Amino acid sequence: MNKLLILLISLLLFNSTTFSQSGQERLKVFRNRIKPDDPNVLFYIHKNTNPNAIVYALNIGVNNKIDKTNPIEVFWRRYQEDGKKKKLGWLEKTFAFDFKVNPASGKENTYVFSLIAMKEKKLYATQNKKGEPLVLTSISGKTAILNKIYLMVDDTKRIQSVSSMELFGKDPKTGKLIYEKILK
Repeated sequence: MNKLLILLISLLLFNSTTFSQSGQERLKVFRNRIKPDDPNVLFYIHKNTNPNAIVYALNIGVNNKIDKTNPIEVFWRRYQEDGKKKKLGWLEKTFAFDFKVNPASGKENTYVFSLIAMKEKKLYATQNKKGEPLVLTSISGKTAILNKIYLMVDDTKRIQSVSSMELFGKDPKTGKLIYEKILK
């Protein structure tokens, strides 16, 4: 429990330096990982310390539009427990992975939110013309569709710490990979 608290606090206090590069070579961190196949996945987070994923998904309501009362759901996909779906714990929600969501001003069927661990990054959840979920944000200073995040956690000491956060997305027009690495 103490390791989790320290990890979450380090995410919250994440002092960062940003590096951008192609990211193509870094996609290898996902090779032996399971991609969540839940309905309406916006993006997911993997850590280097276990195979589980934190999943962010749209809740779809009336007329195949985003549910106005509860637009986004976040949960664990526990691959160490046969892929079991599990709610985030209080510490995880309070210090890292939870968010507050609001309708985006002047944009129909679009919601803006920020993760507690990345307060400075605005995320815009919406649907494309086919009704598929997507989340737009800035990655390496460019507008991108966020697909996944990889957290590098140092757990060799008694107190865990986050050493880097990597964002993987794609250009909404070209589909080209956009990548950003944030170092602690």
